[in-house]
Amino acid sequence: MWQTPKTNWAAADEFRLEPDYERIRGNLEHLQAWAARIARRAELTPMPGERVDGLPYPEFFNRVEQNLAAVAAAVCPRAGYETRSFAAGKAVWDWRDLDRIEGMEEQIGQDLQAIENSLPDLAFLLGGGVFGAIFS
Repeated sequence: MWQTPKTNWAAADEFRLEPDYERIRGNLEHLQAWAARIARRAELTPMPGERVDGLPYPEFFNRVEQNLAAVAAAVCPRAGYETRSFAAGKAVWDWRDLDRIEGMEEQIGQDLQAIENSLPDLAFLLGGGVFGAIFS
């Protein structure tokens, strides 16, 4: 289910698994399903619900970044889209990364909406009734 991305992250903001990670994960899954219906299917690496006591830090962050890149590539690659990779013992997301991630999700959603709005709608007569069909 789509949730409005938070695109005003600030240095003082704290990242939380709930609601922040769950919103990011849910939006990626929503965008993947939407893209599969009207553009191309993006294969996502599973992003299960995470708990802090079992969090595999680099893999956790890299999985989100990889899935974001896959959805962006399936919909509308843009020059400004960039993802990062993280390694053990190195810094992970900060507020700028979160703003970038959720901003990309928002833009991909807008791109999908524009694609969907541009699909032709053809009305035709079938068995005595008028039906509308969308062809892509």
